Amino acid sequence: MSLTEAMEESYASAARGDRIYETVEMDHVAFAAPVRVITGVDEAMSLPLALGGPSVLFEPLQVSITLPGVTEDGPTPAKVRIDNVSGLLLPYLREAIHSTAPIKVTYRAYTTADLTQPGDVIGDLELRSVTLNETYAEGSLGFREIELQAFPLKTYDDTFYPALQL
Repeated sequence: MSLTEAMEESYASAARGDRIYETVEMDHVAFAAPVRVITGVDEAMSLPLALGGPSVLFEPLQVSITLPGVTEDGPTPAKVRIDNVSGLLLPYLREAIHSTAPIKVTYRAYTTADLTQPGDVIGDLELRSVTLNETYAEGSLGFREIELQAFPLKTYDDTFYPALQL
């Protein structure tokens, strides 16, 4: 993960009037399109997903995000809580609940010092342990557990591994 120069400066000592906009993008196979929300604003905002990329619309919702971290006990999961989901997110999240595919989440932060690109991006997160009701959705975010994947991502069969034959 690398931060832009403007974001590093904002995190270290934000200038007066400089704001950081936090966004969350959720995507799932059941969604027609990714759902993008932004916190701390009253109206939808168009922001680019990458430098020089097209702008996309982020809908305003109250989002509370705790980013992943590390303590002496090991890594700590990220957490997200989105209030007022009934209008925008509830239909999407109800569809996703009945699927075994994970909801993929991307966190992006923008600073008003440079709105031409996200200053901080944490991608490849998956939404886990979701609590959902009419007013809020809350869950933990984690990275895909790569230690549980088969290595070297090949199927061990008789063709490629003849020593496995009985």
